[in-house]
Amino acid sequence: MPEISTRTEGAIRILTISNERKRNAFEGTMAADFLRLLNEAESDDAVRVIVVTGAGDIAFSSGHDLNEIASGAHAESNLGEEPFLRPRSMRKPVIAAINGHCYAAALIFALSCDLRVASKNAAFGSPGARLGMLPEGGQIGRLPRQMAPARALELMLTASPLPADEAYRTGFINRLAEKGEALNEALVLARAIASNSPSVVAAIKAGVILGEVEGVEPAAAYEATVARQLEKEADAREGVSAFLEKRAPVFRGGK
Repeated sequence: MPEISTRTEGAIRILTISNERKRNAFEGTMAADFLRLLNEAESDDAVRVIVVTGAGDIAFSSGHDLNEIASGAHAESNLGEEPFLRPRSMRKPVIAAINGHCYAAALIFALSCDLRVASKNAAFGSPGARLGMLPEGGQIGRLPRQMAPARALELMLTASPLPADEAYRTGFINRLAEKGEALNEALVLARAIASNSPSVVAAIKAGVILGEVEGVEPAAAYEATVARQLEKEADAREGVSAFLEKRAPVFRGGK
């Protein structure tokens, strides 16, 4: 049955896109469920990092079910690309554990995530030009910033898949894993992030996005203001104390 399954490991929420008979395509209520579960993870104070992967080892997701696009069912949902863009507006880091083919809306989601881990059998596709549709969800504006601009342009113009090893060389992928190991490698990253101050992690993410959207000077102003605020909070006191006492810090994220 097509679904988005969820489980929690410590401070990490893991969402799995499950529709293997259609290469984990989003059909029915899957996109709405996906958005709801991302929102739930964002609002759960016990969750510090979200990891999203696909079921099996063939596909992360092939994006929207094209039958629903052709029938108009996708447009009638009024969701648009909101579920796949959601990581950009979340305070918490979202990691894509890309275990196979990652096409169309799934590429939008991967692009929207903060970090990306891919297995060596993964491939990235932007099929819009082949389908007579403009690539959306930040592909035109942001994809050339996440990898070599000329390679991003080639990916969109040709609609030919980009292999994981090349995506790694272009800088789009943070870590390259063996087949079947994308989730495990993503969890290594997630655990490292979850052990740090959630307040500072959220502030770093917000500042990086601010710099990307508004430029270097607004980001510098943000640093100066937010750094002074955070250094007065409990996490800063705990971090310094833990360092001096040679122990692991226990961050709460509060004031």
